[in-house]
Amino acid sequence: MFTIVTDSSANLTNDLIRKYDIKIASLSYVIGSDLYSGVDAYSETSLKNFYARLRQKDDITTSCVNEEEFYELFKPLLESGNDILYIGFSSALSATYKNAALAAERLKKEFPARKIIAVDSLLASLGEGLLVTTACELKAEGKTIEEVADALESQKMNVNSLFTVKTLSYLCRGGRISKLNMCLGTVADIKPVMYVNEYGKLVSSGKVIGRKRSLTEIAKKVAANIISPETQTIYISHGDCLDDAKLLAEMISKQVKVEGFLFNYVDPVIGVHSGPDTIAVFFYGNSRVKSAATEAVKSRNYGGAIN
Repeated sequence: MFTIVTDSSANLTNDLIRKYDIKIASLSYVIGSDLYSGVDAYSETSLKNFYARLRQKDDITTSCVNEEEFYELFKPLLESGNDILYIGFSSALSATYKNAALAAERLKKEFPARKIIAVDSLLASLGEGLLVTTACELKAEGKTIEEVADALESQKMNVNSLFTVKTLSYLCRGGRISKLNMCLGTVADIKPVMYVNEYGKLVSSGKVIGRKRSLTEIAKKVAANIISPETQTIYISHGDCLDDAKLLAEMISKQVKVEGFLFNYVDPVIGVHSGPDTIAVFFYGNSRVKSAATEAVKSRNYGGAIN
């Protein structure tokens, strides 16, 4: 028997968490002097409040899950006789995965009869969540912990991620673009279209002018790269802009028939860095290694640490 654990940056819906009994390690954020848990922000009221504060330009900082927090989360699961499969936030964007792996190594010595496997998703937001859902489905089919972990390692490069933002100021604030580029891009209404490459870093695949064109470009890329769309539920996360997320779903549906869509918020820890009105779409498609190999060389790397 094994338990699937992930972190709050997977942006999973509460329904999925309950359905599969997923354990969540919580990244955190601070607004002013108030500390908030990423898990607590899974309620719509908390998320709307966070984005309202973000739009007000309140001072918000973020923190990863530290090693001791993972130790305290993992240990009772092992004591109860469970093995653990942890699927984590991209190690290129956060120290969260590294801290989980460190805690796992400590606990392997204390519980030599138990299995602890950590998988670096090399993904963020609902891309990580899509991989976690895949793990849960495989577990429900009766796969062993090793079989599920191996499947995730072989499939994670086929999870495609495409992002765009409404304003460049949050990318600038996080050091992902220069102030000059932010100013020029704002004046010209330039919107970047970004993706997560094979190293788990956020990189640019191009720029368009205008919000609607950025969504149109993403829809085209989804249609061009998706595999077996009729069997897929496409995951779309948003920075408190559900109407735009639904508009993107309509654009995709006009080009390719899919099983359905799942919508959820971008969590606060990622949202601090991407900003309100971020749109991100995730699906199984052609390997991101192939696209990254050609585009990463000429693209700006936005993949600094989130925490």
